[in-house]
Amino acid sequence: MRVSLRILCAGILASIAIITTQAQSGVPTQAERQRGIDAEMEQRQRDLRLLDKSMNAREITKTTKRRDPKVVSAEIAEDFTRIQVLNNELGEAASGSAPLNLQFVVKSTAELVECTKRLGEDLGHPEPEKGSKPPKLEPVTNVEQLKRALAALDDLITEFTHNPLFTDASTRDAELFVKARRDLAEINALSEHIKKNAEELSKTVRQSS
Repeated sequence: MRVSLRILCAGILASIAIITTQAQSGVPTQAERQRGIDAEMEQRQRDLRLLDKSMNAREITKTTKRRDPKVVSAEIAEDFTRIQVLNNELGEAASGSAPLNLQFVVKSTAELVECTKRLGEDLGHPEPEKGSKPPKLEPVTNVEQLKRALAALDDLITEFTHNPLFTDASTRDAELFVKARRDLAEINALSEHIKKNAEELSKTVRQSS
């Protein structure tokens, strides 16, 4: 599945208007222009402005650490889009007829870890529930298990990006915002897990060849 994308920062900057007096439009890079425009993705980018409807002033101050809101909003737009691009590319690699390129998986999941980490910092890390434990991640010892892990990652990212907080302009549900942050934390953990296991598989393949 090939999805072409373009970052539209105008909607994001508008979302931070509650703490700034101006909104500016971002200019897409050449690479983004080459990808074209996917209507559904573009709509989700614009609807990121709904974040300010779920974050109160204290939470904004806490999560942005008094940084320039324009910088934060631009980072959110960039990471939100890049996560989906990387997920699409990993999906294509895992479903293709050619052998899975383990080094590509390592590189892509490493970037996913970085994107989700920064996006989590900008959105604010979720408070752990009392008595909650991190989800148990199954070991990955072969390529087929790795593909299943990538499919699980795709499900997580799809659920995160289709959160009504991002897709429904009328949504003002703080619980959905909390869910988005928790989903993002799970994406980060699973991406790191896949990266480490893909590295081990790659070493094993090299040693046996």
